[in-house]
Amino acid sequence: MKSKYSLFVLLVFITAAVTCTKKVMVRRYYVIELPSVVMATFPDSTRFDYKVDVRDFQIASAFDQTRMALRTDTNELDYYFYHHWAVRPSKAEADFVYDMLVQMQLFTHVARDISYSPDYLITGDVKSIERIHIRKKSYAHLHLILDFVDAENEDVLVHYQDEQTVLLQPDGSMNTFARKVSEISADMTLAFLHQVSDYLIKTDK
Repeated sequence: MKSKYSLFVLLVFITAAVTCTKKVMVRRYYVIELPSVVMATFPDSTRFDYKVDVRDFQIASAFDQTRMALRTDTNELDYYFYHHWAVRPSKAEADFVYDMLVQMQLFTHVARDISYSPDYLITGDVKSIERIHIRKKSYAHLHLILDFVDAENEDVLVHYQDEQTVLLQPDGSMNTFARKVSEISADMTLAFLHQVSDYLIKTDK
């Protein structure tokens, strides 16, 4: 009887030890935000006396969720269970552009979403935002469209489209992936805003 009790205690001890040492899997969330290094390199720019609304972006249905997408083949898309965007990419990318406009002070007034009687709109379309892992290599991939639109007649005045696939280190974490997406977003947004600035300088003359 004593031996059975000792065995029972041993089993309880082992179970408790395994439970305590077992790694707890928690859901992690990642943000797309302005890289401080990129912000520090922004050149001085002309400030235009216009009111601009940054509207929510469109996004391809396959990426219209918080779960991060993983492409493992040309036509094969999976989703991480424990790794999520903190905000849906369609809103996160629009927020990103808005934050950059505020930092650059390119316009006298910038609104996020819908305001009263804007002069221009900025709209966008996220065609793809994903981590690619093929042949033992990982990449951050973003395909983004940005449009500068006349608010009165909805004519597209500046159309920008870019697609970048950037190699990650073999041991690159999901945080590294999110940071790289932020850097790509900054690169694309800055290029777009320079085109907008050039357009307004020419048309304001």
